[in-house]
Amino acid sequence: MKIISSLLSKYPADQVTPQDFIDKLTIGNPSWQSAYLAVLLTVIFGLLVYIIPIYLTEKDHQGPYPLYMHTFYCAADFMGIWVFLDTWSKNGHFVLFLLLAIGEAIWVLMEIYSLQRALTYEKDINWKPGTPFKTRLRDVIFQVLIFYVSLNLLRFELHDSTMWKFWIFTQILITTVPGLSLEKQGRRQGHNVWLHVTLICVVIASFNPWCNMWAIVAPKLFSPANNPWYYITGAVCLFFAVRGLIVYLKLPAKK
Repeated sequence: MKIISSLLSKYPADQVTPQDFIDKLTIGNPSWQSAYLAVLLTVIFGLLVYIIPIYLTEKDHQGPYPLYMHTFYCAADFMGIWVFLDTWSKNGHFVLFLLLAIGEAIWVLMEIYSLQRALTYEKDINWKPGTPFKTRLRDVIFQVLIFYVSLNLLRFELHDSTMWKFWIFTQILITTVPGLSLEKQGRRQGHNVWLHVTLICVVIASFNPWCNMWAIVAPKLFSPANNPWYYITGAVCLFFAVRGLIVYLKLPAKK
């Protein structure tokens, strides 16, 4: 009963502050090597989950992600540019914040590319055939706008000055939705085995309790004892990521 009560009514009181980043990620501080390794792995996998789909989109003229994922990530990463630039300017120009802002800008550019392809290559998947370009573009802009204001509201209500609490939700979507979307689609177009293996790696890098960058930067907030839902969510994400790979392997080969 104590475990159930803890899951239902226990809330961590700790916040994630810019100083947490500075303390854990300043070169020369204790354990800075493992901290940078965790961040580097997460960033590499974060890039791969867009580089691989861009390749697949050009190859198959169809990508693995539904339209709403592109608009969600475009809004989220655009928000991240200004959050990290603001944090960089107010915290002694700590270089990692600037690098994170640049990284977010790179992701936004990849999202804009992906949205352009969704408007062209995938127009008959995302809209009724014959839908005018202006209507399709309006739909994309509306989705981005709705996500942008909603995510900023969420960040504000979470007191999330570094996006560290919010950011994990991007990992949840990217590791669960593609496999479900693939199953509904019923064919391999827009997917390959390397994408689904990468999604499994994303889960492991993000949710393992020993060396994930969230727990390294904010160990109290993301410890298994204080935040069990984080690791329960990770187990669910791992299930869906592995399931997505199995779904892919069971489908007929591309023609």
